[in-house]
Amino acid sequence: MVRYWGYPVEEHVVKTGDDYLLGVQRIPHGRYSVHSSSPAVESFLKQHSIDRKYRDDDKSNGKAKDGIKPVVLLYHGFLMCSEVWVCNLKEERRLPFLLAEAGYDVWFGNARGNKYSMKHLKYKPADTSFWEFSMDEFAMYDLPDTIDYILDVTGAKSLAYIGFSQGTAQAFAALSIQPKLNNKVNLFVALAPATSPKGLQNPIVDAFVKASPQVIYLFLGRSAALSITLFWQAVLYPPIYTKMLDRCMNFLFGWHSQNMSESQKAVSYYHLYSYASVKSLVHWFQIIRAGNFQMYNEFPSRNPFRNNATGHIPHSFPTTQIKAPIAVFYGGSDSLVDIDVLLKQLPKPVLCKEVKEYEHLDFLWGSKVHEYVYPELFDLLAKYSVDQSVHGKTVQ
Repeated sequence: MVRYWGYPVEEHVVKTGDDYLLGVQRIPHGRYSVHSSSPAVESFLKQHSIDRKYRDDDKSNGKAKDGIKPVVLLYHGFLMCSEVWVCNLKEERRLPFLLAEAGYDVWFGNARGNKYSMKHLKYKPADTSFWEFSMDEFAMYDLPDTIDYILDVTGAKSLAYIGFSQGTAQAFAALSIQPKLNNKVNLFVALAPATSPKGLQNPIVDAFVKASPQVIYLFLGRSAALSITLFWQAVLYPPIYTKMLDRCMNFLFGWHSQNMSESQKAVSYYHLYSYASVKSLVHWFQIIRAGNFQMYNEFPSRNPFRNNATGHIPHSFPTTQIKAPIAVFYGGSDSLVDIDVLLKQLPKPVLCKEVKEYEHLDFLWGSKVHEYVYPELFDLLAKYSVDQSVHGKTVQ
């Protein structure tokens, strides 16, 4: 997909501390020279006065002429993979390519279990043990190991992290329980952040999963979640598949999906789903039920009206202890974001911006995301990312 748009791409493999092999991709430099760029890209960069100081005309494999390029890591959400970042139809809305043209060294992370990270040194995907992971493992292994690998390859001292949905939650979790990781992230941009969602929009389904999240195991098993989606994706006529997903998201979350064009949905919805563990889904329902951003509860109460009937209370992620600068972009029409609860869980963000009409997926594929989000995002990168990654400064 990256090569289709004319950009270079590298494949990397990250071995986690618990022996999963994660597929990681990289766009080491831009497609165009500074003097013969795409009109749409040039217009965006010029309009927003984006500094291209570290743009490498000679395509020197990620090395700027006067030092190490600033590094940006993009991370997807739940039931997704890195493809969600590169399937925008319009050039001015393709964030990774805009970053590459502006001179950043762009990387994509992939969580264990998705289509690019379905490998373990001991277990096979057919083994139940392969899928015994939740967001705890993303925070303890996947994210910090990926960041360490990228910094080792690039030679940068720190990187900027841009997460979407669960990609924000795993970063909140990782930065809160691993203090040293804060020195390796010079800026954390949270798009459609998720820590303690209110629940599902449909009252019957919401009451059902809140009553006993563990019942999900009875319906979906103990391995990959919602894999039937790939079957419907393969057999349904594309416009029908798009309408089906629209209706499912309206039923579960109350979203109307009106900020994305039909042609954009026809493309992006085919990259929306990737494999994830049922345990990760159960973990999210535990968080929703408890109303608390917490670690996976291995000993849940059998009584739906008592959270600690077993005498066990799961640890909350201590997110107020995060030291890395955080910028929050959230949608005013996003039912999965409770901004008041979120801000109480965090140190004061360097920026908190509401896009009133935006729902969850609009921060990836919204028709005006390049107007509502990207200008401030690039300003933040210029302020927090460039100097610190290139000159070796760290967050105090």
